[in-house]
Amino acid sequence: MKKVGIVGAGIGGLVTAALLAKRGHQVVVMERAPIPGGRSHVMSKNGFTMSYGAHAVLAPKEEPMRSIVRELDLQMTYRKASLSKFKLLLGGKVVSSPLGFGALTSPAISGFFNHLQCLKQFYGMVKQAPAFPETLSVGQWIRGNVHNPEIAKVLSAYASLSVYDGALDLYSMNRFVELTAREYARNEPLSYMGYDVLLEELQHAITKNGGRILFGKPVSELIVEADRVKGVVCAGERHLFDDVVLNVPPRELGKLFGDSSLADEFGDYVNQPAHYVFVYDLMLAKRLRGDIGNLLDLDGGFYINDYGLNNPSSVPAGGQLVNGLKFLSAREQQDDDHGKGSQAAFETLLHNVYPGWEKHVVHKRIIHRAMVNGIARRTNAKLLPLQSRAVRGLYLVGDSTEGSGALGMPCYDSAKKVADLLSGSE
Repeated sequence: MKKVGIVGAGIGGLVTAALLAKRGHQVVVMERAPIPGGRSHVMSKNGFTMSYGAHAVLAPKEEPMRSIVRELDLQMTYRKASLSKFKLLLGGKVVSSPLGFGALTSPAISGFFNHLQCLKQFYGMVKQAPAFPETLSVGQWIRGNVHNPEIAKVLSAYASLSVYDGALDLYSMNRFVELTAREYARNEPLSYMGYDVLLEELQHAITKNGGRILFGKPVSELIVEADRVKGVVCAGERHLFDDVVLNVPPRELGKLFGDSSLADEFGDYVNQPAHYVFVYDLMLAKRLRGDIGNLLDLDGGFYINDYGLNNPSSVPAGGQLVNGLKFLSAREQQDDDHGKGSQAAFETLLHNVYPGWEKHVVHKRIIHRAMVNGIARRTNAKLLPLQSRAVRGLYLVGDSTEGSGALGMPCYDSAKKVADLLSGSE
C-alpha cells in the first residue's frame, strides 16, 4: 500500500484518487478551492443546476470511461442525445442535420448524391487512425479531401463541435481523430449526465475506501530530496507521501517547481497557449420550445445545448436552461476584444430561435474566454507527460496531459493510466 498525495480535486484528480483508494492505497486529495470539480465545478442557482465545465460525457461505453464506471461502481444515469432534436441553423433558419434523421433530406446539403457523399466523408473523417503528420491540421485535411463547399461547411462545423475549437487550421488532426474514433465507435457519440452526480459519486468512492479530501487547502511547494518527491507543503504544513499526483493548470505548475530539475524539465510546457471558447448561459423561467436539443450554427460558429432538455433534473418545473458557446478563431482566443460583438451576435441568434426570451431571464452568465484546455491540442503542442523523468514518484493528470482524446477525455484517460502505473498494472 502506498501513501499518495493528490494536488487538485478536478475530474482527473478525483478519478485518480477514487481508483487508488479502491485499490487499497492511502489517498489524500488537497484542493485550494472550497468545492470540488476544478473547471467542471457545479453551480446551483434559483433551482437550476449546471456545470461550469463539460456538460456531457463522451463515448460512455468506450474506454476508459467504461472501466472507470465499472471499477468504481459509479451510479450514473446516461441520457442519450436525440438525433431528431439535433438541428442546424442555416441562413437564419432551423433545419435538420444531414448527419442525423435528415441524412437524405436536410436542406444543408443539396442533391441526393451529395447527401450520401456527406455521410461517407463524415465517417471517413472521424473514424481514421491518428497516423497523420504532426503538422497536419483539421482545416488542412478538410480542404485537401472535401471539395464540395456545402459538405466542407457542414464537416467544419461538426469538427469544431467535436473539439470545441474554431481554430481548425491550428488544431491537430491526430488529436481530433484520437477523440472521434472512440466517440463514434458505436455511433453513440454523446450521452448526457449530471456532473453534480459525478462529483458526488467520485467523492463517495474516495471517502468510503478510506481516502480524505481537504478543501480550502492550497499546496505551495513540492518537497523534493535526492531527485525523489517526498511530499508537499499544504496550507503551510509539510505532508509526506510516497508519491504525488498533480492535477493543476499548466501555468500553476511553475509555482510548485522550486526544484531546478523540475523547472528545467517543464519550462517549455507551462507557457503554451490555452484553448478558449465564448460562453453564454441562460436560465429562463419559462420553456419556450422543446424541439431543439442541440443547435449548431453553420454561419456564425455558435452552438446551443438545451441543457435542461438533455438533463431534465437540472431545471425547475417549466424552466429552460440554455448553454451557448462560440468557437473562437485563433485571433479571438488571444484576448477579450471580441466579447461585445460575440454577445450581440449570440443574442441576435436567441431572438431568432427563442423569440421573447428576454422576458423570462432568471439569470445569465457570460464569459468572453472560458478555458477548455490548459494546453490547446494544436499541431505544435507539447502535452504534459504522465510521469516526471527528472523526479521519481511525481505524476500528472488532467486535460493538458498526454492522455488521449480531447474535450475532457484526457482527464479520464490520464487518471486511469496513472492509477495503473501506481498500482503496478502497467
